[in-house]
Amino acid sequence: MEILKKAASGKRKPELMRDVGLTYLQAKQYLSLLTKKGLLEVNAQNRFKTTKKGLEFLEKCMERPLFKWK
Repeated sequence: MEILKKAASGKRKPELMRDVGLTYLQAKQYLSLLTKKGLLEVNAQNRFKTTKKGLEFLEKCMERPLFKWK
C-alpha cells in the first residue's frame, strides 16, 4: 500500500526505494508484481505511477482495516 501511495504523484525507482525503505531486490520484485497486476504503470519518463485500478485498491484497503482493535 505504501508503494501505491508514494507512486500516486509519479516517482522514479530510486525515489520509491528511498521513500518506502526498500532494497534494490525488494523494489524490483514489488514494482514488477504491482505492474503485472495493473496497479502501477511506468510512463515515458520511467516514472512509476499508480493507476486508476491502484487508487481504487487503496481506497478499498482504507475502508476495511485488516485488524480490529478492541
